[in-house]
Amino acid sequence: MPNKKALPVIKYSDIKQNLGNGKPVILAFGMTHCYSCIAMSKVFFQVLEEHSNFQIYSIDSQKERLVSRDIYKLEEMPAQIFFDAEGTEVFRHTGAYKKAVVDIILNKYGFE
Repeated sequence: MPNKKALPVIKYSDIKQNLGNGKPVILAFGMTHCYSCIAMSKVFFQVLEEHSNFQIYSIDSQKERLVSRDIYKLEEMPAQIFFDAEGTEVFRHTGAYKKAVVDIILNKYGFE
């Protein structure tokens, strides 16, 4: 994946109000030194280039341990949590996906 950009990392406190705002949301948890996390972030950056109206946020699991561990009960990285427009979790995955698989998941869970 040379020269592909990654999502900017954002604080959970800056985006948590977006859950349930009438649009689906994806939280992509990862770590800055994890190859799979960086690869997943690059995939989501590509998705946002194609669908700028999507809400996809990269959260640093090390800096946001209380969020990833205590709120979302994540044990491994990378992890992605998909929420519907009402803010209900509809899908979660641990590990990295190729973009084609992400596109299928997005279609299945109403990201348009």
